[in-house]
Amino acid sequence: MTVDRSKQMLTDGSPVPPDRSHTADRGDGQQKGYIVLTDEERSKGWVKPYRESYRHKKCGAKTTMGRKIAETYARDPYFYSGTFCCTCGSHFDLSEFTWLPDGEPMDPLEQEDWHKGRAEREKKERQERGQRRIAELERELALLRSETEL
Repeated sequence: MTVDRSKQMLTDGSPVPPDRSHTADRGDGQQKGYIVLTDEERSKGWVKPYRESYRHKKCGAKTTMGRKIAETYARDPYFYSGTFCCTCGSHFDLSEFTWLPDGEPMDPLEQEDWHKGRAEREKKERQERGQRRIAELERELALLRSETEL
């Protein structure tokens, strides 16, 4: 799915200022405005699932982005190189964040390896859950045997 990156605007719908004045800090670490793909471009479909919340690996905090930014990411995961952490009050490289709830890296360059390892992680988690359940059942069975021997 080809993305036309020339179709840009700010989240408030205004054009992107040529002087980049939208990048000025509004006082809380965030920019005055953020670039997104136009409504028309975002409506052409997404290549990633729509997700709006992510976790900063450094501080562990959850941040939720606005809908137009989330849709832009879903349409073109390579559009952004960084994002904002509300707790730290600053922008960081995408490699420092993971999507919620599944933990997929926000950085699209890390996602393929993450998906390759996911099947193995899920298999290991199933095995561990199975072992815990077996241990629970063995304890319950031992209790029942001791009660019937009384």
